Amino acid sequence: MQTTWKLEDIYNSPSDEQLRKDQEFVKSSVSDFKQKYQNKLSVDFLVASINEYESIIGMIEKIASYSFLYTQTRLDDSDALAFYQKTVEFLTSVESELVFYELEVAKLDYNKTIEVSGDYRSWIEGLFRFKDHMLSTQVEETLSKKSITSIIGWIRLYDEILSRIDFDFEGKTISLPEIMEIASHSNNSEKREKASRIAGARLEQESFYIKHIYNNILVDKSTNDKLRGYAKPESSRHLNNNIDQISVDNLADAVVDGYKETSQKYYKLKAKLLNKTNFEYWDRNAPVQLSEILNRKFEYREACDIVLNMFGRFSRVFQDIARDFIEKSWIDVYPAKSKTSGAFSHSCCCDVHPYILLNYFGSVRDISTLAHELGHGIHQTLSSKNGSLLSNTPITLSEVASLFSEKLLFEDMYQQTKNDLERIDLICSKLDDTINSVMRQIAFFEFERRAHELRKERELSNQDFCKIFLDTQNECLGSAVNIDPVIGNYWTYISHFFHSPFYVYAYAFGEIFTNALYETYKKSGSEFVETYIDVLSRGGIDRYDVVASRFGLDTGSVKFWKSGVELIKDQVNNLETLCDSAKII
Repeated sequence: MQTTWKLEDIYNSPSDEQLRKDQEFVKSSVSDFKQKYQNKLSVDFLVASINEYESIIGMIEKIASYSFLYTQTRLDDSDALAFYQKTVEFLTSVESELVFYELEVAKLDYNKTIEVSGDYRSWIEGLFRFKDHMLSTQVEETLSKKSITSIIGWIRLYDEILSRIDFDFEGKTISLPEIMEIASHSNNSEKREKASRIAGARLEQESFYIKHIYNNILVDKSTNDKLRGYAKPESSRHLNNNIDQISVDNLADAVVDGYKETSQKYYKLKAKLLNKTNFEYWDRNAPVQLSEILNRKFEYREACDIVLNMFGRFSRVFQDIARDFIEKSWIDVYPAKSKTSGAFSHSCCCDVHPYILLNYFGSVRDISTLAHELGHGIHQTLSSKNGSLLSNTPITLSEVASLFSEKLLFEDMYQQTKNDLERIDLICSKLDDTINSVMRQIAFFEFERRAHELRKERELSNQDFCKIFLDTQNECLGSAVNIDPVIGNYWTYISHFFHSPFYVYAYAFGEIFTNALYETYKKSGSEFVETYIDVLSRGGIDRYDVVASRFGLDTGSVKFWKSGVELIKDQVNNLETLCDSAKII
């Protein structure tokens, strides 16, 4: 089994003749398209123009995906980085020439465009949502071209800094993903503390550069928001996600109000399970090991079999798509010094399958990550038939497929437990992930809210960012968890803050939405599976509330979000009951 991805399904190399031809095709197609439609667009040939536009966008996605994926495992390769930058500059240039089109579509009569839009209705509706925030064609083109030396440039510098940081740990030089894995998940408490302090101190050394980058990203976004007339720093994200501010507020409020009975209560229980008097930040994700269920390491092939069998019990469709990823080398599996941290599934383009990146170490948690990313990959595969404009799903729904796959895996493994001690270990492992996905991500969301607002007043120091980070983490974790000041520097490696402002609430949204879906699945069985596959296959066509209604759920009510938090409270209470029954605390 090959454990590095094969990008030849896109292009053979950066010097591939086909890549050069596709770039020339994009350049000439954009020129022809602009000449044909700029200042000449009408409802009469709207659909024909959309078809042409989608074809160009698909080719742009293909070229962009290759340069991005090629670089993600070569972040210390100057030639690879130069190739990526050259591609970004080329694509930004051609995309700036396309800016006029969506502006002109939005100028058409809304009712008439809807009448003729056919399958593209949801895409056109999306454009009209942004109508009040669109600028002139000349300004939009200028902003697009300037993004190379503003937001895109800052993000690239940030990625390169993080990729080049190494850490001296117990006689070895290791990468950021490796030291954070030890800091969060080592079985040895002393190693967790040592790794956490080394990571925090090393990140503080780089904070001079990273805080400068983040300050500029905050200002860049604020400038764009003012130009476009957004009410809040987070408003553009909600518009992109096609979600109302009130729903996001209801979600965040429900989670924050539930801190005491979820994350704070859980960590008090976990401290006792770990025989800890002082429960430290680096102990949050430490495995509870009352049994052997979490101790063993899993070879990657074994992890694949576990996940494939789980998908097979749910749906043969899911299993077949997941098997393609594993067997056709669409996954890059193991950590490496020049490889980016974390994990993702990249949708690539509609003519080429998605690719998945992992940093696999062999733990139960890594099996869950594999299930998570395959959930994304399955979703992206099913929706690709809708084309470039309709296949991409807003993050309000994009995290649902991945988290639902995690939920399936957990329930599958839980059913195979043999006693209360195994069940306690497994529930703790799941609650670690759930609280990281919901409570911690909303704490991150609160960090962003405060950082963006404070940056409107003045440039912020690393100490400012650290204080905001520590304050929001303390609010989430409560008195049961001691947070050493060195942890404040962890804000520097939360890449979503830099890449995708306010993305993080999507994880909380997805977890709560997923819990509600799973409760429906338990009642409906095969009927649910059929509807669920259809929902995923529709990509970004339907809003989250429309999807929810197909399962009898009402996301517009405060009750929905509170009930989602109640399900997490129930998990914590179930853990407490098991601990009492086993007489271990």
